[in-house]
Amino acid sequence: MTTEELPALLRRLVLPVYLPTALYATGAAAIVPVVPLIGLDLGLNVPQVALLGTVAGLLTVIGPLPMGQLVARIGERAALVVGGLVSIVAIVGCLFAAWSDGTAAHPMWAPALFCASILVMNVGDITWDLGRQTYIADEIPVHLRARAMSLFGGTMRVGRIIGPLLGAVMITLAGPAAAFLVHLVAAIAGLVMIVIFIPPRLAPAPGDEAGESIEPPARGTVLRPLLLVGVAVVVLTTARTNRDLLLPLLGNEFGHPEAVISLVFAGAAVVELAFILPAGTLMDRFGRAAVLVPCLALMGVGYLLAPIAATVPGFIAISLIFAVGNGLGAGINKTLSADLTPSRNRAGWLGLWNSFTNAGALIGPALVAVAGAATVVTASFATGWLSLAGAGWAAWWMPRFLPGRARISRRSGPPSASA
Repeated sequence: MTTEELPALLRRLVLPVYLPTALYATGAAAIVPVVPLIGLDLGLNVPQVALLGTVAGLLTVIGPLPMGQLVARIGERAALVVGGLVSIVAIVGCLFAAWSDGTAAHPMWAPALFCASILVMNVGDITWDLGRQTYIADEIPVHLRARAMSLFGGTMRVGRIIGPLLGAVMITLAGPAAAFLVHLVAAIAGLVMIVIFIPPRLAPAPGDEAGESIEPPARGTVLRPLLLVGVAVVVLTTARTNRDLLLPLLGNEFGHPEAVISLVFAGAAVVELAFILPAGTLMDRFGRAAVLVPCLALMGVGYLLAPIAATVPGFIAISLIFAVGNGLGAGINKTLSADLTPSRNRAGWLGLWNSFTNAGALIGPALVAVAGAATVVTASFATGWLSLAGAGWAAWWMPRFLPGRARISRRSGPPSASA
């Protein structure tokens, strides 16, 4: 397949993958600001709300392992349908627990139902995400993979911009719980599109790859590169998590108004979107390290420049450095996951990859908690040096396991994990 076929290939993915992804991301983003607020309204205290977030984070680390094996056994389409249905049931549970006409207290069972529904929704999200990831990895040839994955990541970013706006409108009209209506409508619409536009695949024959678990002989050739390259992605996840945590804290530390901080985040999101297609093109033409190394390096520099955030122009400059770095990394995680996992039992290996790399979402806040005991700037410095170390690690290990420009252009299948 030539690169001239890319537009037709991507158009083929719009209805079954990209649009459902954008819809679901829109709904998921709409509820993010209200989950802790509703928890408090239902009678939870701040530590309990924080514990709910921690448990949800742990699910993103341990959940992909069993969910990956489930996707491998039932197939991507069935996993997408199951994940969508589970999420929809959980969203309804959240609505049922949180909805109030303002005239009566919430029932005693409402907090427990709300917490359980949030956690079940996370399980649905994991299944949904693994199904989409596996589907694209199997559908796209390697020399077009990064552009397809970057657009996949871009649709999620678009949803994360639109979702809070729609959520704000619904909250204004009907209260915080109404944000879950946005998520419910978006999830149902996405599920309908998947059912209509992803055709059922033939059931695998006995012993075929979709039904097998990870075999011992495959572990040595797949596990080593997956873990060595994955270390750099763990660092990337840590840096991305801490950006969302430390930028607002830096803004508050230096006394910038909340409106300024919000506007800076919105502007940075627009800058990130501008890098989606260039990032995919760079990866497909020059290799994955050509994107991940500068991505981590730029984010590291941004963290090390934390003291200049004392002024509004400095704060804006740092946010733009983060935006360029993170924009360059659009789709890199999912592209690498497809590169490093074999087609045989791909979903099972993707589950392992996601569990490993998602650990960065727990490492980041822990790093801030320890280093931030001194100052917010100290926590920023610690994250910056970790990011630069991750860039060096990626520059050393990635060329040993992943295709460069010449190999990408010649291969139609995934690169050898033992290369």
